[in-house]
Amino acid sequence: MPRTLKPEEWTPVDVPELESAAEEAVRAAVNTVVVAGPGAGKTELLAQRACYLLQTNLCPEPRRILAISFKRDAARNLGERVARRCDQELARRFDSRTFDAFAKSLLDRFGRGLPQRWRPSDNYQVDFDIREKKAGDYLNIIPNRPGLTKADITGIQPIAFYRNHFVGQLPIGAEPTTVEERASLALWAIYLRGRQPSTLNFEMINRLAELMLRANPKILSALRATYSHVFVDEFQDTTAIQYDLIKTAFHGSSTALTAVGDNKQRIMGWANALSGIFAAFQSDFGATIVRPVRNYRSAPKLVRIQQVIARALDKEHRPAVAVDDGTDGEGDCRLFEYPNQLVESEHLAGLIEGWIKADGVIPRDICVLVRLLPQKYTTELTDALTRRSIKARVESDLLDLMAEPVTTTILHFFKLATARHAPDSWAALMELLQEVESDDSEEGARNLERRLSGFNRGLRQKLKAVGADPEVITGVVQELIDFIGEAAYISLHPQYGQGTFFRETVKSVSKHLAASRASVEWNDAIDLFEGKDSVPIMTMHKSKGLEYHTVVFVGLEDSALFGFKNNEFDEACGFFVALSRAKKRAVFTFSRMRPRKVGMAAESQSRSEIEKLYRNLEIAGIKPELIE
Repeated sequence: MPRTLKPEEWTPVDVPELESAAEEAVRAAVNTVVVAGPGAGKTELLAQRACYLLQTNLCPEPRRILAISFKRDAARNLGERVARRCDQELARRFDSRTFDAFAKSLLDRFGRGLPQRWRPSDNYQVDFDIREKKAGDYLNIIPNRPGLTKADITGIQPIAFYRNHFVGQLPIGAEPTTVEERASLALWAIYLRGRQPSTLNFEMINRLAELMLRANPKILSALRATYSHVFVDEFQDTTAIQYDLIKTAFHGSSTALTAVGDNKQRIMGWANALSGIFAAFQSDFGATIVRPVRNYRSAPKLVRIQQVIARALDKEHRPAVAVDDGTDGEGDCRLFEYPNQLVESEHLAGLIEGWIKADGVIPRDICVLVRLLPQKYTTELTDALTRRSIKARVESDLLDLMAEPVTTTILHFFKLATARHAPDSWAALMELLQEVESDDSEEGARNLERRLSGFNRGLRQKLKAVGADPEVITGVVQELIDFIGEAAYISLHPQYGQGTFFRETVKSVSKHLAASRASVEWNDAIDLFEGKDSVPIMTMHKSKGLEYHTVVFVGLEDSALFGFKNNEFDEACGFFVALSRAKKRAVFTFSRMRPRKVGMAAESQSRSEIEKLYRNLEIAGIKPELIE
């Protein structure tokens, strides 16, 4: 057991210091809002706060810390940082999850505490196809239910119905009084009991978790007794459903909450992120506001450009201070205008080639961003890079898969079996097996080493004969899961405890491994799967929380930022997020001609609707450079 430190003895772990505002947040004893811009080290701040609370026993055993993130990779990153900085015994009391994983774990463990009317089947399925934009279709399946006619349904506005009623706050016992309330109850009945198993999306799961806590004071009390502290990252993207869950779970309790975010990076308005969430939290929870100002990510010139955009988004913005002193370069930002997407692709490919071969930037530290539809904007660029022997791939859909714990575990086994030396994978698998066995003794460790070594020898021989058949690879993967113990492994990762998510994730990993193995040996196949030496391409929304030496945003055009006219703030926030991913270099492009879809004829493009973004860049000293 590590020695407990007095609060005044504690110092930041693995970093030389924290700025005063960050240290105030780390040591806070009250509910706190940390308003911090890009590059402020928000994840590191939360990791340090976890260390402080655990190492000083301000989170006393057996109580735990709950950290909630929006993205799986962010949740994993925070959990890994705490594990590196804290004794293992302490780090085990830190739960880092996404909002959806937290809500699902509550429903899976305590779902039988729901009122009968709202209780899904134990084997309910998650259906990602239940979406707001299909609300009209859902209304069409309701008529002829008791108390509802087709005429009743016709008068309901679908989107408002979905947001305000279907996934609005669920009543515990009150009977419906309006047509919308009756329709909502009828639709819930269809998804909960009208088909087997029950079918839910994550908005529904979050709502059921919140209802369960409201309906069961004992479960609510147990949750509050479990967590002495709660962190919520990227707080600006919190939806009404998620905020209701947090409020029901912890409002009025002794649990101390730390909400971290930046309203200028609010890019989830399209997903119903709440406007004014910081003010609501400050009012509801009596929270203190802390404002760190350091930017640990970007070079000085990029920080200065970010300030121009930030002031346009928030008149109360406090200027950030670049920690980078510019010794190895002030940073660079360019805006290129091209006659068409073919010239654009060749020029960008040439630049990327120079950055890699002449400047020594590794491919994975160069990110190509688009607003939407990566294939539309980057197919020609990918081809141009291929001709220069540079790999690039769209990673928007892979990011979540790569963040899954079971993906990491599978890759560690495959690396150990195929690489000459894989000490990190050996250490990670030994730690996993010790956690499964709950045995930290020296004799237990020797036994596990012998078991892992023997299994690895067999896996190495087996993989030599395994080609690119997904079903065969799935079988091999199942063997290594059985070696760990599937039930024990799932118990460590509650998101896999119900439904088909675990099976589907394993199947998806096997499929991608098979695709990578098709023409190369296993070592190279694993590198392909992980994207080693490949330039990542993704949407700007997927880039949130990530950082790169160089960011290239393709298509700063009206047609790409089509929502700007009706939702200027959110689109400008997306632009700000794209710019602020860059550590040393940011590039934006405009093409006068671009096809609407891959393979179609090019059409004229404009930038009149997003002229404000160009004007802000010009204020910052960035003007279009014509490339013909």
